[in-house]
Amino acid sequence: MGLSGYYYYVDEAGFRQIKDGYEPVFTRPILLSLDEYWEVLHYIFCGTTKNGAAPWGFVVPLRVENHIRDILATAHFLYPEQIQMARDALFSITEEDFIAMYDFKKLKKSGLYGITWRTKKEKFDEELLKSFHGLRTFFNQVAKGYDYIIFYVV
Repeated sequence: MGLSGYYYYVDEAGFRQIKDGYEPVFTRPILLSLDEYWEVLHYIFCGTTKNGAAPWGFVVPLRVENHIRDILATAHFLYPEQIQMARDALFSITEEDFIAMYDFKKLKKSGLYGITWRTKKEKFDEELLKSFHGLRTFFNQVAKGYDYIIFYVV
């Protein structure tokens, strides 16, 4: 079993409790899972494994300044404004644009978590497209409110 990336959202009061350490990250239901493709997706969008530039760095938020300390997980958060920016970025590209953003052979040799020498292109493309559509749906839904996103890897 590998490391998976999970999203959920919370209102401002809940966010403050989590950020201040009064409530653990795991108290909310998982609303979107990137499975083991979280690092690959961040790399595709940003060209780096962490601290990707806005707005793409907010899609899979592996940013140092948005880090929450939790005993059981590496967690990152997004403010409502960052969620809007990520949503707009995700809807600025088509499915074809997304597929054109990466070279499977280069990713396979990259050493990124979530892709190995055993990974098959067809399955990989299918899983990434599923994640792309899941991200668009999730960010679109959360952006309608003034909530916060918590993303964690465990």
